[in-house]
Amino acid sequence: AATAAATAAAAAETRSSGSPSVSGLSPIELPRHVAVIMDGNARWAEQHSLPQMQGHERGVESLRRTLRCCLAWGVEALTVYAFSMENWRREEGEVSYLLALLERSLAAELPELQRQGVRVCIAGDTRRLSPGLKNLIVRAVEETATNTRATLTVALSYSAREDIVDAAKSIARRVRAGELDPEEVDEAAFSAHLSTEAPFAEVGDPDLLIRTSGEMRLSNFLLWELAYTELYFTETLWPDFDEAEFRRALQCYASRHRRFGRR
Repeated sequence: AATAAATAAAAAETRSSGSPSVSGLSPIELPRHVAVIMDGNARWAEQHSLPQMQGHERGVESLRRTLRCCLAWGVEALTVYAFSMENWRREEGEVSYLLALLERSLAAELPELQRQGVRVCIAGDTRRLSPGLKNLIVRAVEETATNTRATLTVALSYSAREDIVDAAKSIARRVRAGELDPEEVDEAAFSAHLSTEAPFAEVGDPDLLIRTSGEMRLSNFLLWELAYTELYFTETLWPDFDEAEFRRALQCYASRHRRFGRR
């Protein structure tokens, strides 16, 4: 808790000048790192009597809009839940479409992400993805690796429980091989074995989690990393999540007092 508090304080001090305000909020009141469970695409399409796939297309537009706000307001990191491990259980046609949409969108947006100085990172188990998508991910990560304006982390084929289990297995193998003393295994050592280690090592764990569509659960997303994260739930469906709704989430965050276990 003390480490989390010190990290948050240092980040706030670093950002206390130069970033634009959000509806009267000073940069020091803004989260450094926002995570989003982008929920409600299919329900949005149903409400508008449109094919389900069109809801997902509109969801991509909402993500583009949200990232643009982060860049304008000085939010340094955005982590989004794009495709969970559980999503593999959906109908084959929907899974194929979602992954094709992700590949198409990433390919189309990569030049602009590079131009805007956005670093792209991936969290999750990518082994089941198509060769084309895996190659595109490698290219996106490599080409944007030195960008420092913001970090976009996409949780893809991701399961927090599986990530934690894989980290425990990796640590156990290192201990068995004599590479690691069990007494050296602390929170930092454990975090270093998670698939979120690369992006989160620099930007820290999420300060704010937003979930759209009225659902109030974590759905196996960043269970380790969200220990001290502020949670914000909105009835707004993801395709309708606009700048005004994002501002409301940030204002709600700014109104809270983060104690990290202290009084």
